[in-house]
Amino acid sequence: MFPDVLGFIVLVLSGFFGGVFVGIASGTAAIFVIPCLTLLMGFSMHHAVGTNPLVDSVIGGVAGLVFLLNKNVDLRSTHFLVFMGVIGAFFGSRFTSSAPELGLTVFMASFLFVMGVDFVVKGIKKNVDYIESKVDFSFIRKHRLFFMMFFGLTTGLVSGFSGMGGAGMLVFIFVLLFRYDLHTAIGTSLLLSFFIGAAGTLGHVLSNETVFDVALVAAAAAAFGAVFGAVFANRVDEDKLGRLIGFVVLLSGFLLFVRAFV
Repeated sequence: MFPDVLGFIVLVLSGFFGGVFVGIASGTAAIFVIPCLTLLMGFSMHHAVGTNPLVDSVIGGVAGLVFLLNKNVDLRSTHFLVFMGVIGAFFGSRFTSSAPELGLTVFMASFLFVMGVDFVVKGIKKNVDYIESKVDFSFIRKHRLFFMMFFGLTTGLVSGFSGMGGAGMLVFIFVLLFRYDLHTAIGTSLLLSFFIGAAGTLGHVLSNETVFDVALVAAAAAAFGAVFGAVFANRVDEDKLGRLIGFVVLLSGFLLFVRAFV
């Protein structure tokens, strides 16, 4: 329920900007939605975490379709990944109510902060080339099916447990390990996050952690934002998009630190 008109407006804005952010750079609307629900609207962390997957799922479906229409989605090679991601998200979401989130939040915030700085400074291509020069991914690529399933399950578990969509993690996996171009990596991860987010939502609903009226308002606003973000992302060249992603990932890390300690 909404405490006042201002709370409703803030919720709409957080959903919209979350949609824009995810539509452009993949990732999760949680960096906008969860602080809004906990810091500004007074919901518990468990209810905020349980509500956000529905928002991420809607964004993934809407923005993913925009990328699909622009032929920047690969579904043929990822059906095993999304299958395991759905399973992982459902089971991961069942542990949220009984497990502490501080350690996971700090870890993810640190990771995002470091990666964000690096991508802003170097862009996407230099980072991929540098990592590939230092690490041999041939074994992973040779056993592509197994690792697609493994990373799908891992992404789903983390996404379901933390309430943060797995699209951002999938982008790194697709680009670094399986040599997707950035636009295809983002588009594919977004569309897959629709299914993974839906499975996480189901688990949180069964744990009574989803606030439906709040989720639907934020998701409706996020859908509009996702269209703007996805259309913009499909028109930006890869290196500029990589630097833009670096900036928003850096912002994500900072906001997650705030979420963990405020």
